[in-house]
Amino acid sequence: MFRRVLGFLLLTTWFPGFAAAQIALRSLEVSKIRFEGNEILRDDDLASVIQTRETPAAFWKLLYKLSEKLGERPEYFDPYLFDQDYARLRTFYHDQGFFSSTIDTLIQINPAGKTIALTFRIQEGPRSSIDSIKYIGFDNLPPALLEEIHTAPFVKVGDPFIEGQVVRERTRIVNSFFNNGFADVHVDSVVAHRYLSTDDITLIFALTRGRRYVFGNIAIQQDTTVSQRVADDVIRSQLDFKHGDVYSEAKRLDSERNLNRLGVFESSRIEPIVNQRSDSTLEIPTSVYVRSRPFQELVPEIGVNDENNAFNISFGVGYNNRNFFGGARNFATGLKIQVQSIQEVEYSRVLEQTGLRDSSVIGNAELTFQMTQPYFFNNKTSLTPSLSFIVDKRNRYYFNPIIRGRFSIISQTARYTTAYLDWSLERIGYEPINDEIGRIYFDSLSIDRRPQFNSIISFTLQRDRRNDLFYPSAGFFHSGTIEEAGLIPSAFGGLFGIDLPYSRFIKVSGRGSWYWDPSLNKTRQLIWALRLYGGFAELYGHSPAPIPINRRFFGGGSGSIRGWRARELGAVKLPEEGGNAIFETSLEARWNLLKNMGRVWFLDLDKISLVLFYDAGNVWSDLKKVRTRELAMASGLGFRYGTVAGPIRVDLGFRVYDPEAVPGRQWITQKKFYKETLSNLVLHFGIGNAF
Repeated sequence: MFRRVLGFLLLTTWFPGFAAAQIALRSLEVSKIRFEGNEILRDDDLASVIQTRETPAAFWKLLYKLSEKLGERPEYFDPYLFDQDYARLRTFYHDQGFFSSTIDTLIQINPAGKTIALTFRIQEGPRSSIDSIKYIGFDNLPPALLEEIHTAPFVKVGDPFIEGQVVRERTRIVNSFFNNGFADVHVDSVVAHRYLSTDDITLIFALTRGRRYVFGNIAIQQDTTVSQRVADDVIRSQLDFKHGDVYSEAKRLDSERNLNRLGVFESSRIEPIVNQRSDSTLEIPTSVYVRSRPFQELVPEIGVNDENNAFNISFGVGYNNRNFFGGARNFATGLKIQVQSIQEVEYSRVLEQTGLRDSSVIGNAELTFQMTQPYFFNNKTSLTPSLSFIVDKRNRYYFNPIIRGRFSIISQTARYTTAYLDWSLERIGYEPINDEIGRIYFDSLSIDRRPQFNSIISFTLQRDRRNDLFYPSAGFFHSGTIEEAGLIPSAFGGLFGIDLPYSRFIKVSGRGSWYWDPSLNKTRQLIWALRLYGGFAELYGHSPAPIPINRRFFGGGSGSIRGWRARELGAVKLPEEGGNAIFETSLEARWNLLKNMGRVWFLDLDKISLVLFYDAGNVWSDLKKVRTRELAMASGLGFRYGTVAGPIRVDLGFRVYDPEAVPGRQWITQKKFYKETLSNLVLHFGIGNAF
C-alpha cells in the first residue's frame, strides 16, 4: 500500500498541484499493462479482472477518427479506476485462495509520447487448500439424497480454495434438496474458516431443510384461444411424476423437456403452485400449461448444410401432421433435392450438353414418408418407421437409386445420454456414368452387377455435455456406433424369395469432441476445440457383395481434412468410391477478436470470429492397411458469423503434408509457396461449426 501511495506522490512531482496532476494524468494514453511475479494465475485471467485497458494500435485509432464504428477509441489513464483495479486484484487473489498475496504497482510516464505504462508486481505466496468439509443440518437424510450430495462435488478435500467453486457447490447442494422433496430448504451460512497456523481452510455448509413435500393434484390447462387440442392423457403421459411422488425440481424440468420434444406445442411450462401447498398433507399442486401449434403444415424448404463434408444447397417441400390420428403422432412427408459443391459445377456444359449426368453435378433427390410415435414403452422413447426413395449421385462416375425402409427407436436413457437403434432395409442400385472408371467397383470383385438388398442393424450411444448446441465453449460430445449387415438375409432371405446379392459386414465408428475456454472467468474470447473420429468396416462370412458405397468412409471436405475437397482424399485407388477405414483429428482455436465492439452498419461485430485450424487423417481400403506415414495434414484460416441457426462458416485450407505427392514434394516446406501452396488453396462453405 505504501508503494502505491508513493507512486501517486511521485506522479504529482511531474505535475505540480493535485488538481492539475489529475487532469494531466487523464490525458496520458495507457501504452502497456504488465503483470510480474504471477506464477499460478495467468496474465489473461488478471487482465479480465481490471477495467483499465491498453490503448489500441495507431491503425485502429486512425479508423476511429474516421468513424467510431470502424476503429477503437484511445484508452486514457484514470487514477481512480486504477486504484479500484488494485483493489479488484487483491480481492480476486483472496477469492482464489492466496490470502498472503501482496500487490505493488509501478507507474512509468513518457512525457514526450504522452503515454503511461502500468505494472502490477505480484507476490502470490502460498495457496490455501481445503483441509476438511463439514455439513450442519444434514442428519437423517434420505439415502438417495445423501448419495446425490456426495456425487461429483465441485469442492473436495485437498483442492485449492476457490470462492467461485464454493458458490457452485452451495447451489448444487441446494438443488439436491429441491430434487428430493425439500422445497423449503434454505442456506443458513457457508463459512470458510482459515487456520493461520497451516493456512488451510475448513468449509462449513449449514442448511435448514424444512419439510419434505410430494406432488399434489396435477391440473392440465390448454390455451383456449386455439381450437386444436391434444388429449390430456397424452400430456400426462409425458410427465415424469404423478400425484404423491416426492417433489423434484429436476423431474419438473425434465417433464417440460418431454413436452417440448413432442414438437406439437408452441409453448409449454409446468409450474408448482407454491402458495396453495398443503402443510397438513405436505402436497404441492402443479399446473401444466400448453399451447398447441397448428397440427397441419405445408412448408417450402430452401437451405444450406455441410452434409457429407461439403457445402450443399437444398430445395424442397414438406408436409407435417403433428397430431396424426391423435396421440401427438407426427406424420411427415417431403421431397428434397440437394446439390453439392455448386461452386464446382460446369453450368455451361450442363445446360448445353451433358445435363444432370455431368461429372461436375453432385447431389441427391429424396422422397420420404415417416411417422413418429412419441410414446413407445415410455415417454423417453419414440418409434419412427419411414420409407424413402433416393437417387444419390455422390460421385463423378456413378449414381445410386436407393429404396430404403427404416425403423428407428430413439431413447433418452439419461439426462445427457441418448440411444438410437435402427433397422434399415435397403435396395441399392449402381448405375455407372463413366463405364471405364465406374465399373471398378464391381469388376474388381468379380461379382454380378445386380442391385444389392441389404438389411442393416445399427446401434448408437451418444452423450452430449456441451454447454451450447451451436456455440459450445465447454463440455464434450461423444458418440459410438456399431452396424451389422447380412445376418437377417442370410437366415431368412430364402424364406422370402430374396435372391439379390447382399453385403455381410460389421462397421464400428466413434467420434469425440471436446471444448474448453482457458480464461479463468470464461470470457469466451478464445475457445479451443478438439475432434477425434475413427472407424472401420469389415466383410465377414464370404459376403456375396461388397460394402455398399453409401456405408463407406470418405475423406476431405468442410467437416473433414480441409486441404482437400469432399471425397477427394484417400489412400485408395479411387477416393470418390471411399474406403473401409478412417481416422481423423482436428484442432481449432476459435477467437472472438471483436467481442463487445458494437455494430458496423448491419454487421454485429460481436458475432464475428476467426478460426485457426489443423486437420490430420486419411481413409484406407482396409484396417490392416492403415499407416501413420499416410496421414494427410492440412491447416488454414476460417471466418465465422453467428446466427440463430449456428455460425455461417467459411474456411480456407491448404495442404501441410500430402502423402500422395511424389517423395520430396510432400511437405509444404518442400513446395513453392506461390505456385503450389497458394494455387491449391481450398475454399469451404458451411452452416454450423466444423464440429
